Amino acid sequence: MKKISILAFILTMLCGVFAFAAEGDSIEDALLSKKEQRIKMYLYQAKVGDMAQKMEVLDKILSEFNEFNYSADDKRLVELVTMLSEEGSTRKEYENGRLVNNFPDVRRKAVKVLAKLGGDQSRDALVSVLLNDEDTVVKAEACLALSEVGDSQTGEALRALVYVYRKSYNPDPNFVKAVIQSIKAIAKSNSSAYSDAIFILSEIQLGNYNREIREAAYRAVEELSKS
Repeated sequence: MKKISILAFILTMLCGVFAFAAEGDSIEDALLSKKEQRIKMYLYQAKVGDMAQKMEVLDKILSEFNEFNYSADDKRLVELVTMLSEEGSTRKEYENGRLVNNFPDVRRKAVKVLAKLGGDQSRDALVSVLLNDEDTVVKAEACLALSEVGDSQTGEALRALVYVYRKSYNPDPNFVKAVIQSIKAIAKSNSSAYSDAIFILSEIQLGNYNREIREAAYRAVEELSKS
């Protein structure tokens, strides 16, 4: 009888463990399903909504980022935010010959979200923004975002930064400062970018800029030299 009681106790405990595990799986599945539903809803709202609704989508994503553990693995979400980063730049809508979706504030906030998502897909989107967006504020934000996401093994981001900087005639000071910060961050995390980074930073340091920018470039060179 004693052995039967012990066996019954063990079986009861095992049933409890399995039930708890099943409940844990169902909670996880429910959270995943909720995340997928939200992304679908946001995708629809981002496609058909006006500027205010597009901004609302991005604000909601940022506010619940940790709750739903958004990341580069959420491919549809990255695609959605990439689409918003192109709004009015490489993805244009016209009515009666007039551009109606030029929303630089939307693109700038989308760039911030891409920086948080990270990953190769986000990096590619940020490089595209840097190369194609004509708004200097958005371009500066893309530089800062690339400093967070980091470069690829082939150095695509650094090449884009150098190309856009050299292509710019009389660039905006805030854009140049963002370029300095991004190049410094990329070179710190990738030693193969060191020589190219020092070269372009020295070029900025000797350029026709105000003292603040030249000193920022000088400090970046000094910091990289010591790292």
